[in-house]
Amino acid sequence: MATFSGIKHTTIGIQNEILPEMQIILWNMIDENINKGLQMDYLQIFDLKATHENGELEQKIIHQQEQPRRKNTVTVNSSNPVYAKIFVIDDISYVTMLLNHEY
Repeated sequence: MATFSGIKHTTIGIQNEILPEMQIILWNMIDENINKGLQMDYLQIFDLKATHENGELEQKIIHQQEQPRRKNTVTVNSSNPVYAKIFVIDDISYVTMLLNHEY
């Protein structure tokens, strides 16, 4: 079972394309699941998309994992939403956040 307690790293792609505030939101979404005692897959997947709600530009975040299958969608206010697929991989010693094309 993945614990996501290793040293956290982000790749150059994440640092260049994903705002620090959004990175924090993604890390916090993982931490919330761990704090709830949910079983975590070593691979967490985030799909980020822009959406318009009530005339406001927002960031839609779809957080999912395969084992056990789980999917959660949240929307947050964002003046600069992005389209990206992000992986967070727990390999025990390190936890790495990367863009899917950096895998």
